[in-house]
Amino acid sequence: MNLLIFSDLDGTLLDHNSYSWKPAQTALDQLKRLSIPLILCTSKTAAEVANLHSELELDTPYIVENGAAIVTDPHAEDPTHGAFYFGRSYQELTSLVHRIRQEKQFDFTGFSDMSAADVAAATGLTVENAGLAKQRLCTEPLQWQDSEEALKKFNHKLGRHNLRLLRGGRFYHVLDSGADKGAALAWLRSWYLERHPASSLTTVALGDGPNDESMMEAADIAIVIPALSGHAAQPKARKMITAPEPGPAGWNKAIVSLLKMFSVKGARNG
Repeated sequence: MNLLIFSDLDGTLLDHNSYSWKPAQTALDQLKRLSIPLILCTSKTAAEVANLHSELELDTPYIVENGAAIVTDPHAEDPTHGAFYFGRSYQELTSLVHRIRQEKQFDFTGFSDMSAADVAAATGLTVENAGLAKQRLCTEPLQWQDSEEALKKFNHKLGRHNLRLLRGGRFYHVLDSGADKGAALAWLRSWYLERHPASSLTTVALGDGPNDESMMEAADIAIVIPALSGHAAQPKARKMITAPEPGPAGWNKAIVSLLKMFSVKGARNG
């Protein structure tokens, strides 16, 4: 099967509250047995994903910070040194964001303003994992505490600096205007075809939130995982499937069904 699977994490492969992927074990085992690459694509940082990537026994690149960075060598001693990413460094980005806030008196709190304990309280992560979430390459999550009108003005101001605001499940994310999960999917599809030439390659993307829409629209098949956050993904995809339930249990059923469909299709073609 010439399939390439891209998956969001929180609320998709991971349970929104427990962050467990265990309900998806059956589908994960099938992907491994069939040697179908699974590429994690998330708002999480490279530091956060490294441990999960190892737990899942994956041997694939992964996309972090909402598509703004791609780790191509997960086995490097420090994977971030070989990462490809768009736009400014985190230090440059946050300096600019803080300056805009001070000039225009916007009211928001970014990860750069928060301690690991603050991030843990806001996300439900452990303090240790919250520390990993603060190890960012090029994007800034923030909690908006101002009006909707101020939010529009802030986004407009960011645009003048080639930045944009992306709404995730719990936070808004400031990132380079050319970065998103869809662009990262397209980049890695080409990367795979260069290394593993194939006559055809079908990309599949699974996600649950608005920040997953570009990824699902860039894929050949989009699988929408029902959202618990209240901000559901509504992609304009070429082919769209809706999972029967939220989180990893829905992810599992959707992938198992997809593999059955492609297995039957392959048998017919054969």
